[in-house]
Amino acid sequence: MAEPILDYESFFEGAKNALLELDTLSTEEQRLSLESDRISKAIDSEKKATEDKIADTTAKRLKEITSTYDSEIKKAEEQKRSVEVKKEKAKNKKISERISDETKDLREHIAAIKSEIKQEMKNVGIPAFCNTRSYFTFYFPHKFFDYIKILITVVVLFLGLPVLIYKLIPEHKPIYLPFIYFVIVLITGGLYIIIGNLTKARHRDSLMKIRAMRDNIDHDMKRIVLITKDINNDSADDRYDLSSFDNEILAVSDKLSDLNAKRNAAVSDFENNTKKIITDEIRESSREKLESLTGELEVTKKSLSSIADRRSQINLTISDKYESYLGRGFLNTEKIDALQKLITDGEANNISEAIDLYERRQNG
Repeated sequence: MAEPILDYESFFEGAKNALLELDTLSTEEQRLSLESDRISKAIDSEKKATEDKIADTTAKRLKEITSTYDSEIKKAEEQKRSVEVKKEKAKNKKISERISDETKDLREHIAAIKSEIKQEMKNVGIPAFCNTRSYFTFYFPHKFFDYIKILITVVVLFLGLPVLIYKLIPEHKPIYLPFIYFVIVLITGGLYIIIGNLTKARHRDSLMKIRAMRDNIDHDMKRIVLITKDINNDSADDRYDLSSFDNEILAVSDKLSDLNAKRNAAVSDFENNTKKIITDEIRESSREKLESLTGELEVTKKSLSSIADRRSQINLTISDKYESYLGRGFLNTEKIDALQKLITDGEANNISEAIDLYERRQNG
């Protein structure tokens, strides 16, 4: 309950002292709050730096451990690939030798037939171009694909070629087509007949004999292809004596398995033991600094709490003891000094008169 003011001097001095103390406490509270934030950030930064150092150090140590194994594993893998390549080359060589050996008689038979054909053509005087697949296709057809080739040739010569020539003629007209066909038939037919008269008509028996020999060559070639295909499809390596390569590949494979097992064991030991030791060592190195910062933070928070409590008390005291007489607008030391002077000088008898007089003078 508010009581009448008997000593204005003491009242005003008390109010000014309370306001000054409130201002001092507020300033200190703000400083301690900023200091608390700074220390908290420093603690977070130190913790992050510690965790980053742990992550970087363990990653580096693990890489150092595995890099040696990885290097040796890579060399072993390259060695294995090299041996496998050598084995494949040796196998291919053996296969080629086997193909050559198993087709030797057929190739010798083909060579003998070719020699016989060459001698027959020389004895009779048959031109070299007659000993070609195209010649026998058009002059002595007897196989299915011979007739297919003849059909394709006829289509190209008597359909495709005339149309092409017709398109290439400037300002081509349909009347040109019969002449184009006539010229093509005349040229191709004439050449066909001339070649036939000079070769087929004169040496029919010898050419028929040569055709039969060429058929024997084709037959032998088919057998060579089949034998080659069967040998290439034979996946068994036993007959090629590649055991030395297999033994070397097996030895390298065992070495690879051993290296991988040791690598996994080293990684496991690092993850389960070494990593924990490194982590504890790094955390121990930063423990003293963190404890210091934590202690500093606790002291700062206690001081901040104490200051905040005192500021709250002063603030409530000002509200209860002085604000009810002076009003919020006169709660500063300059205005209180002005009111105090008005009463001391006798210009006002109480606070209300002093406030009214002060406001009238301020308002002119």
